Amino acid sequence: MFHKRSFYRSALFTLIALSAACSSDKATGPAVSSFLRGTSSNHQIGIVVNSTGHALTLFQLGDPANTKQVALGASNAITPVALSVRGENAAVPLGDAASVALINLNTLAITRFFLFAAGNTTGQAFVDDTTIFADNADSGYVGRFTTGQPSDTISDTVHVAPSPTDIEVSGSRVLVISANLGSDFLPIGNGIVTAVDAHTLAKLDTVSTGGTNSTAGAIGPDGNLYVVNTGDFVNPGSMTIINPATLAVIKNVDNVGVGPGAIAIDSRGLVYISSFVGGTVIWSIGSQSFVRGPDNPLCAPITGGGCRGAFDARPDSAGNVYQVFFGSPSQNLNPYVFVYKAGTYALTDSINVGPGPSAIRIATF
Repeated sequence: MFHKRSFYRSALFTLIALSAACSSDKATGPAVSSFLRGTSSNHQIGIVVNSTGHALTLFQLGDPANTKQVALGASNAITPVALSVRGENAAVPLGDAASVALINLNTLAITRFFLFAAGNTTGQAFVDDTTIFADNADSGYVGRFTTGQPSDTISDTVHVAPSPTDIEVSGSRVLVISANLGSDFLPIGNGIVTAVDAHTLAKLDTVSTGGTNSTAGAIGPDGNLYVVNTGDFVNPGSMTIINPATLAVIKNVDNVGVGPGAIAIDSRGLVYISSFVGGTVIWSIGSQSFVRGPDNPLCAPITGGGCRGAFDARPDSAGNVYQVFFGSPSQNLNPYVFVYKAGTYALTDSINVGPGPSAIRIATF
């Protein structure tokens, strides 16, 4: 079995070596740049984390060739795989650099870095416009900081279950999803969700997800927390539905694909679960069933058969799905964001967003 972070870290190092020889938020601040306003027909912006490229890439959905980029630094310790967006700010954990970059998307500049003493930082979430939580997966705790605090150090921390990898927020509850791995990156039990009070940092409760290697979560329009249990990347993973107020498990959904590692939920209650192995499945909260199951995922086909994998997938306001493919030098497959048409989910476009894309958000400013 493998931990998502260690799997990504290994994949990143392998891809770098091969090269040398994968919810919208609306800003309420000052007037934004002409780029962030998008096109006259489509105001939405795609924001992509380039893990191996050490950057953020932004593109206009109405004109995907119009892109901007924010460099995150040249150090090989900078291994980002996720981000959160609130208003005009993005919080990007920098992986093995044990820090979080705060980025002004309007000016396309890093405004501050917030630092752990050491470790690996992957999960993050805004609690409000100025308060951010981030995890330290190596050290097994989460930290809280504010965008205007005097110090760059993340000093307000609380220990949670081992290997925290994602953070979601429900009201004043910060929900920390832990893969629950040992030092060998193998599961020491099922994944665990820990509820933390956003104001006091008190641990309120914990619950077992009922699946191993729990790595990602999202809050649905029904208010429930949906957690992806990645498992061992060989057998099908699962999804656990949890009441965030009581931490009671409501339901477990088996077989959401092999190696699921990312989840997004739109306002219609469609759940998009992406797998590095087999594309993106879609599950409906309303019907409690698959719209596109593991036998028929959103898939960018490979010549000769099979699917490109997906590191992430997000819908735009019209229901078109933007799916991140990390790329595979060994198969001579370039990285792209693939676009699937709302309704039919026909593959309609491929967008070049730079090397090693691993996460995407769609935002309107």
